Amino acid sequence: MTSDIPSAMLSDRSYYAGHFMDLQLWQPCVLHICQRLGLVCKQVLPSLLGSYPTFILTLASESAYEKVVMKFFGPLYDGHASWQVERLLGHFLAKHPLPIPSPAILFEGRLDADWRFLVFEYIPGVSIGQIRQQLSQQVLKSVAQSMGRFMHTLHLVTTTEMPTLVGDPPVRNWDSFVSFLQRQRADCLSNHQQWHNLPAHLLGQLPDFILRPEQLVDLSSPPHLVHADLTADHLLGRLIPPSAGTNVGAGWDSLAIIDWGDARLGNLLYELVALHVDLFAGDSHLLHTCLQSYGMPEFYRHDFPRKALSMLLLHQFPMPASFYAPHSDVDTLDQLAEKLYA
Repeated sequence: MTSDIPSAMLSDRSYYAGHFMDLQLWQPCVLHICQRLGLVCKQVLPSLLGSYPTFILTLASESAYEKVVMKFFGPLYDGHASWQVERLLGHFLAKHPLPIPSPAILFEGRLDADWRFLVFEYIPGVSIGQIRQQLSQQVLKSVAQSMGRFMHTLHLVTTTEMPTLVGDPPVRNWDSFVSFLQRQRADCLSNHQQWHNLPAHLLGQLPDFILRPEQLVDLSSPPHLVHADLTADHLLGRLIPPSAGTNVGAGWDSLAIIDWGDARLGNLLYELVALHVDLFAGDSHLLHTCLQSYGMPEFYRHDFPRKALSMLLLHQFPMPASFYAPHSDVDTLDQLAEKLYA
């Protein structure tokens, strides 16, 4: 099967971006794997855009599953590491169910020397990002509360038991996360100068504003796992239609958290970055509702706005400039922290 996938998919990011969800390219690979697994595939459709080729398969009626999701991982974007993380956590979470579950891994393996795959349970829903505008603030508040409970359980469970992820040290402590934050802090100014997402007049304030890792990590607490990518695309559920003849609006039923490929040892502040920027769309009321449900420890309560913005600015990925745009008139990063997190 190697020859069926252009070699450019292994190293050329521009080519990859244009073809990683190309159904004509991937369908023969999907059908080849189905044949190996004894699955009879009737239809292949692209799934939501992400980082890796992902497809929804409709299977023949005699199959054990009506639909499944097949996801491929190649060399680009740390795909092999993400495959390992998703695989490990899929099996771990099957034994440690969370308030919002994750799809079960049904099959796993290699397509060829360069590409690995996972086949997941299909979740019959949509991402909350697709229908967010149809939800009232009260429903979104309920979602925020459920995300707080989800994070609390995930973080609590993994303080006592956690799978060994790619690159993890043999001794479980905060050292690797602190080292990561130190590297991010050293590169913070140059990163943001390249990303052009932060208002330019605030760039010079970064070195003095960003807190040191020991001020952002409660070293007296045990380390735990974070999903690290709790975006609106990664919360799946179903829209509950409004009740006929009433003033009750549409509701939401959370069905699954997906895409664990970025999971890592980290802390609450790092977990909040994607959650606040994307899933909550910067709504600080939803963020604080979530944190109340989580039961935020005192360590994080002290100087929370500066701690939260420091961690956001230290994140390994740039934030969309639109997140900062409504606050472009602030004069200092302290003022920005208050606007975003107070």
